[in-house]
Amino acid sequence: MLRSSLFTASAIALMAGASAQNSPQTLNAEKVPGAIKHAGIYHVSTGTWTRTGGAVANFGPDTIYSNTAGSGYYSSAGGNGGFAPGSTNFDEGNVPSSLNTNNAGNRDEYNVNCIEIGYCDFGTAASGWEISFYSSYAPCTFAATPDATVDTGAAPANGCWTVALDLSGGAEICLAADGGDGFDDNQDLDAFGWSYRYTGAGVGLAGFLLTGDPQSTDPNYVTGADPIDGTNTYFGPASLCSADEATGLQTSDFWYLEDPVTGTNSGCYFFGGYLNNNSCGGPLSGPYASWYMELQADIGECSGAISTPNGCTSNPNSTGVNSTMVATGSTSVAADDVTLTATIPTNSFGFFITAQTAGFVSMPGGSAGNICLGANVGRFQQLAASSGASGIIEISTTAGQWTVNNIPQASGPYAAVAGGTANFQCWHRDSSPAGPTSNFTDGIVVTWTP
Repeated sequence: MLRSSLFTASAIALMAGASAQNSPQTLNAEKVPGAIKHAGIYHVSTGTWTRTGGAVANFGPDTIYSNTAGSGYYSSAGGNGGFAPGSTNFDEGNVPSSLNTNNAGNRDEYNVNCIEIGYCDFGTAASGWEISFYSSYAPCTFAATPDATVDTGAAPANGCWTVALDLSGGAEICLAADGGDGFDDNQDLDAFGWSYRYTGAGVGLAGFLLTGDPQSTDPNYVTGADPIDGTNTYFGPASLCSADEATGLQTSDFWYLEDPVTGTNSGCYFFGGYLNNNSCGGPLSGPYASWYMELQADIGECSGAISTPNGCTSNPNSTGVNSTMVATGSTSVAADDVTLTATIPTNSFGFFITAQTAGFVSMPGGSAGNICLGANVGRFQQLAASSGASGIIEISTTAGQWTVNNIPQASGPYAAVAGGTANFQCWHRDSSPAGPTSNFTDGIVVTWTP
């Protein structure tokens, strides 16, 4: 729910109560000097980039929070060339639970697999941002310990950018709905928090884009009151402004800044009020004090093991322990979000195998392990890899390595269907006193849902 930004003098004085350290202060916003460019996708799990100016694909499929309505301004707070360098800047938002009577969600926790941020950085070299999340957050307060933190790596500088942070493959964030304690219809209890901190060495101005236009023509908005919509999200209506002009649910017209160097700088801030008489993208007087952020999640709840043992165990490998595997993500065929992870000896070469039924063959062809699959076995042989120093092999649908719509089997690939099953195992190289051999992980089964 958006809190009205048309502060009177008395309302501004009351806002001082939101800060435990000092009265709210007004900072100047910086005008975005040119085009805002899309820098591409940073894959957090692998530390790699996909440089593309196009729209982000293969994430979600649900947008659960979108605060992207542009103001034409950014804040330089926290950047090395602006106010309070190195400070942490906090904002808030809301994703609804299934009990939320204003915006009914369809689950009570969200497996966030993509974050999109927007910022300006006028340093000359690639820098970075530390983005942290807090499952429960009272607006304009200091939160010391985040529930999750994402580092952007070497993000582009010398301009204004939006960047997609791909969290798939193990970096997903579990975000509780309505603050994690059920629906209270109270912003202090239902909001989640997030913060940014500049980690670069650039000397130019740097900070996040200012977004969130509450004076829009979106459904259910009432000037001076709390709107109950969450536009451009799976639970809310489409924005009447544009596909890229969404206002984050339950964000307020102030933020908290924590300065680790100069403590007197810490406190609640805003940009001097707000005026927009021309609806979407109209003239601004004091841009809204909220940061660019979009969160996407798969359609299940938080990622955990989606597989169960299929009744066939592995034998000890050359290290004396058993090789194991697990499937995480979502059982939903529509989500197409499954990661297969095998833990095997280090620097061992292997690949996954699969069948629709379970089975058992002891030590086939002189192997040290057991095949746990039934007939018509398919191989992910093209995705064979070394486990390296971590002792882990992993393949993910969200990384585009495979899809549940094209699962290999000996007679030809097939598509998963609700109610069907898929059994998986990893076949890997191993050693024995008699010389080189092979081994297998235990067998697992996934039962598909719609």
